[in-house]
Amino acid sequence: MASPLIDLFLGAVRVDAPSLHEAPMAGFVRENLAGLPIRIVEDDAASVLGTGCGNLICIPHTFSSDRPATVLFSHLDTPSSTAGVRPVVTAERISSDGSTILGVDNRAGVSVLLHALRSTVQTNPQGNAIVVFTVAEELGMWGAKHVDLSPYNVRMAYVFDCSRRPGTFIQSCVGSSVYTATFLGRASHAGVAPEKGINAIQVASRAIAQIRIGRLSPKMTANVGTIKGGVATNVVPDSCVIEGEVRSFAPCEIDRYLTEITSIFQKTSQESQTTVVMKSAEDFAPFVLPADAPVFQRAYAVLRRLGLEPNPIEYLGGSDANMLNAKNVPAVNLGIGAQNPHGTDEFILLEDFEKAYTIAHDLMQRTPDGNL
Repeated sequence: MASPLIDLFLGAVRVDAPSLHEAPMAGFVRENLAGLPIRIVEDDAASVLGTGCGNLICIPHTFSSDRPATVLFSHLDTPSSTAGVRPVVTAERISSDGSTILGVDNRAGVSVLLHALRSTVQTNPQGNAIVVFTVAEELGMWGAKHVDLSPYNVRMAYVFDCSRRPGTFIQSCVGSSVYTATFLGRASHAGVAPEKGINAIQVASRAIAQIRIGRLSPKMTANVGTIKGGVATNVVPDSCVIEGEVRSFAPCEIDRYLTEITSIFQKTSQESQTTVVMKSAEDFAPFVLPADAPVFQRAYAVLRRLGLEPNPIEYLGGSDANMLNAKNVPAVNLGIGAQNPHGTDEFILLEDFEKAYTIAHDLMQRTPDGNL
């Protein structure tokens, strides 16, 4: 059952490195590439984003910026801590014991690309590829937004971060906007003079009750994710902040939704003699890859060559591929089988792990036309 790939993964999941604290995982990457003819460039994302380290760009000795290049991506952070994780390995899968997340998102992608890098540099590949490990992906693809690929002549990218099984890949993906609504009421003593106050939390609650959240259509979702307000139980809260998001393949639908909820928030606030401050911004843009795009065609050919049935899909979860496509670097997010991500029941099947590795190895070894 043991293999270098599984050993890498079991070591990786024990590294506690959630978003903004990725330095231990960067150290794991450096440790596992030490002594190999691979140059590692760390950019200045740490100083810009406040992360524990920058993005890592791993450049094999055979790479040449004079030739069109491919880049493979995965991210260093996990959505929450993996401290105390106890991996459970069976003949079919790897999971946690249920007390913590496993960290399969994206320790699986990191392990696949590390293993592919280590095996590729021991051969004489015809491919021309680099590998990038990004930071703060779980917070909104901050690292991918910051990374500069211009020195490397990159023509296409493959992201190893989709929870679907190998063979599936994301052809089109939603965009997302986030918003913050701050309701401003009036503070007073909750016991002595509650009638003098205006409870901002209550006003925000009334507003939330009137907006549409959840799955709004097959291709559109909305959520209120956080609510914060108040200082003590004996004080009528004068401020309440809610944070939410909306996702759609159509930017115009996102704009309409934000206009709709802004109107509801303002009307509710006016009725309660309070004010509301609404702010919104694009988190990541949608993308659609045409079937004749070289990055799509190559993904299709690689999967077929490896005996997998290509399955291009639409997807409602963002990834570094969104940022890359927005920067005019055509990018596909590939299924690696990291299932039930972010939950304590997440797992990966061993057969999917090996298939994800063979995909990465093929992309590094071969040219885009399939030649070795």
